[in-house]
Amino acid sequence: MSGDLEIPGWAWAALGGVTLGGLLGAMVISARRPAWEILLRRAGAPRELWPFAAIQRYTESRGNPKAGLGRPELFPAWAEPRNASRAQQLNEADAAASAYDRNAEAYAESPYPRQMWVFGSGGAYGLLPANALAPWQDTDALRRGKVTPYDVFNPWRSTVFFLEYVRRLIGKSSFTSLPERSRTFMALKRGMASPALVSDVNEQKTRSQTSRKNATKALKSLGLREDYLDQPVPLDWPNYRGGLELVP
Repeated sequence: MSGDLEIPGWAWAALGGVTLGGLLGAMVISARRPAWEILLRRAGAPRELWPFAAIQRYTESRGNPKAGLGRPELFPAWAEPRNASRAQQLNEADAAASAYDRNAEAYAESPYPRQMWVFGSGGAYGLLPANALAPWQDTDALRRGKVTPYDVFNPWRSTVFFLEYVRRLIGKSSFTSLPERSRTFMALKRGMASPALVSDVNEQKTRSQTSRKNATKALKSLGLREDYLDQPVPLDWPNYRGGLELVP
């Protein structure tokens, strides 16, 4: 890592104190492939959502908790950022930086410096740290370093982050205002690529078309039926207790 991006010693010391549920958990647990359905069940995610979670893991990381996309020189040493063009790497790192900078005041309360938030996206679900940790803004967990930008690599925490992101996405007016027949997993998949694509029901935009292509490939590889993408997203999650309770 270049000198201008050197992580202060105090930050590494703080990281050393993170519990198994945090960064240490990412380093230990991600050494093996977790049983994702067990984690989804533990979180109380609706069963109808489990195949979608598998699709998202496939398209983002092939289910590798240590995967990522961004500037390799900014990733933790134990991560496994994928080989991509430099333009793709920089674009993803820029997206991570923009997500952090939009919320810089809130994340300034975290003991972890900006450099650790802007590597790109990471983990099995391909999450940007600043987006993933949005529900933890203005919490003691953030201020005391109990949640970290590297938690996107932790299988359990990234599962909760993913579910929280889905909850926020399906609660937006761009999703709820869609005709009922259009509130599908394909609409959700477009939204995972960019929230602005949720309303592109006719998939006229190139990125929407790419999302369908990638999702269809994932379905075939995972042995799922293609019509799953046209099924409605469940809006009622009676067994889900919420991210702040699952990751206190």
